[in-house]
Amino acid sequence: MRKGGTAGPFNYMPDSIHIIADFCQCPPELLENGETGEKILVQTVDESGLNCVLIRYHQFSPAGYTAAALLTESHITLHSWPEYKSVQIDIFTCGSHEKAKQALEVLKRLFKPGKISEKILIRRLDEIIIQSG
Repeated sequence: MRKGGTAGPFNYMPDSIHIIADFCQCPPELLENGETGEKILVQTVDESGLNCVLIRYHQFSPAGYTAAALLTESHITLHSWPEYKSVQIDIFTCGSHEKAKQALEVLKRLFKPGKISEKILIRRLDEIIIQSG
């Protein structure tokens, strides 16, 4: 947390991390069924040490899903595109930046993408900083 100026009654500003990533050239069987996305999120949350409240998915027809892990720290979402062998990922937390980055590494290992595009943003309510990309 960042100490600072116009932070309100608690005298700090949240220092959140928001990771967005697109994984391409993934094995299609990881992208077709929402149950797979749910299992990937369970493993990701477990290995990264984040705190999960619940995980849900929506199955598209004929294939593909959106899966979301609601965290006490915020969320992780997956939106798969099996026809393009791709998944779009969003990791946002006001908690540990290291745990969020670890979640990204777990997802890289599980989805086995051939190509990755990612950006890391630091969000502080009054500014957004692009940390990498």
